[in-house]
Amino acid sequence: MNTLTIRRYALCSCVAAAMLAGCGGHASNGVLPAIAAPNTFPYHKTFKYTGGAQNFKVPAGVTQLNVVAHGAFGAQGTGGSVALGARVHAVLPVTPGHELVVFVGGNTKGSAPRHCAINSKGNLWVTNIGHPNVTEYLQGSTKPNTVITKGLTYPVALAIDHSGNMYVANGAYNGEGPYSVVVYAPGGKSPSRTITDGVTAPNGIAVDAEGTLYVANRIANDVEKCRSGQNHPYQTITDGVINPAGITVNKQGWLYVVVYGNTEKDVVVVEYPPGSTTPSDRQISKGILDPFGTAYSPPLLP
Repeated sequence: MNTLTIRRYALCSCVAAAMLAGCGGHASNGVLPAIAAPNTFPYHKTFKYTGGAQNFKVPAGVTQLNVVAHGAFGAQGTGGSVALGARVHAVLPVTPGHELVVFVGGNTKGSAPRHCAINSKGNLWVTNIGHPNVTEYLQGSTKPNTVITKGLTYPVALAIDHSGNMYVANGAYNGEGPYSVVVYAPGGKSPSRTITDGVTAPNGIAVDAEGTLYVANRIANDVEKCRSGQNHPYQTITDGVINPAGITVNKQGWLYVVVYGNTEKDVVVVEYPPGSTTPSDRQISKGILDPFGTAYSPPLLP
């Protein structure tokens, strides 16, 4: 028996694809493509993390395999960001009918962390885009207490309101959706509702003291606002919003948005007065280099 070992290249999910020579297929995270009959060409199969060994029998007439191993979404970036891992390709001679054993590394507790927030109890919540999940750590602990997976596809950001409801933005994986903001009631592991209207490749979200949801959309170049408990935006901010990323709002309603603009020199934090769709004269650019998120400290409230 020949043994094929696919190793994990980063703290993220790894997907391996075994394909016949000449097949132009590719691996995609968390998706098992349709598998053609062994005598149908091209033929390919995708393996994902299971925690154990997986078997693959070499089809009749096949003497070599193309093997592509992706680690941490290898060679696949989002937006203007760099790729999050490695990609390895090899051509292996094989014997028809032989069994290959495939090992795919992974981490179900947390991988490729993207964003975090702290609730009123002081517990830390982290979004992981590798194995799509949100992980909770009790105050002072380094071990996961709760892991949420339902409703998550590519969790890029989260926010928690004063009642303990958690909002998670599903953003763009490899430039594509589906896009949504899923809402979890306190203690819930399944979404209580899903918001899709006005959500287009979200990069950041925030919730103010009144429960208003703010969604910064990268593709639409806007910030959408939804009132507490509503699934449809009532106000859209476009002035000053070009390629937005992190977003935060303080207790007085002042909104701060990280915008990347059209070039690296355009990266600033734009400030909006409470309720306004027009930015103030104040923009923060000094000391900022490739920012991704924002937060405020209560003693510094304007």
